[in-house]
Amino acid sequence: MTEIIICRANEVLKRVEAQALAGEPVAAVLSIEHPGAALDKNGSAPRLPAHGHKDIAQKILVFWDSEQVVKDGPDLAQVKEGLEFILEHAHTGPVIIHCHAGKARSTAMALGAFAVLHSEKPENELIDMLLAIRPQAAPNILVVEMVDQLAGRGGRLLQAVLDHPVLSAQRAQAESNRRDMMRERPEWFARMSPEKAVPPETPPKP
Repeated sequence: MTEIIICRANEVLKRVEAQALAGEPVAAVLSIEHPGAALDKNGSAPRLPAHGHKDIAQKILVFWDSEQVVKDGPDLAQVKEGLEFILEHAHTGPVIIHCHAGKARSTAMALGAFAVLHSEKPENELIDMLLAIRPQAAPNILVVEMVDQLAGRGGRLLQAVLDHPVLSAQRAQAESNRRDMMRERPEWFARMSPEKAVPPETPPKP
């Protein structure tokens, strides 16, 4: 059975090493990081070759964890690339999917992979599979909408996520956290939605 592992960015290297020690080496890592994230800082993905893991395939997607359409937010082209990457490697060994916190972007991508790999399963069973491996999942709804389309689920996966009580509660908390971050880090808001950001006041001319 295909094994998908979801984790935080700062847990990836430990998970890779643990899988190797267990005799089940990771086949691939799908990384999702923030636009402009400084290497080895919050929001960035570890570059596996730099840590001695040149034999593990890695794809890095770059988009914000936003559930509203924003500059450099989730886009169909990148989500399609990520889904195809997971499916390409899913039958050769465990695949790690991670974002910054392993809650929103990564879990939505995993849900999309399940939707394709287990096309016979109804949507609620796919959600059960996701929660079994990542109980704190709060899938990014824009990414869910895209993987639903790519998996040919006709909107059923999207609706199942919207209707699920656990995912709904955890998504609401995730959105509250995002809003708190925007208040605490207004420069992030300016980068994500420059058209909505309030420009700084210019001093009056003397």
